[in-house]
Amino acid sequence: MAEIPFVRVVSVTSADPRHPAENLLRPEDGGRWRGAAAGEKQMSVVLELGDPRPIHSLHVGNDGAAFVEVLLGSSAGGDFQVLLPSAALMSPSESRAGAGPGRLTWGGSELTWGGSELTWGGSGLTCSGLTCWPRPQSRPYGLSFIRVFAAPEEGEEPPPAPV
Repeated sequence: MAEIPFVRVVSVTSADPRHPAENLLRPEDGGRWRGAAAGEKQMSVVLELGDPRPIHSLHVGNDGAAFVEVLLGSSAGGDFQVLLPSAALMSPSESRAGAGPGRLTWGGSELTWGGSELTWGGSGLTCSGLTCWPRPQSRPYGLSFIRVFAAPEEGEEPPPAPV
């Protein structure tokens, strides 16, 4: 199953200069995207996907966010459509403790249209609804990575979950 690479950051609502959204373009480098300030209520980033291929699964690395929602939209404009409805990345107790799942994977029927039927060429992928639980935040939050994978070819193995 081939990864569909991101080619550029279209827009971002907030970014720490040490952890810019451009880090999401290179997930193998271990960079992360964080908001500019602690306690921001909501942030979003729009990334442009490279190849027009059917989407099979998403791998998301959490960096302190409570929820994520993933939308898809055409580069020709128009409205974004929900790919992954708002999903919890950590519980309130994990948030209070400052620890939570490091990575999560969604695929197939977990995606709004069953994943494999979605083909978006030159599309934007938006991670929005990144929020923290309503509590004072001691540090900015964001994502450590986001990876999009194409539907597997006949006889091909799915990608391993990221570590």
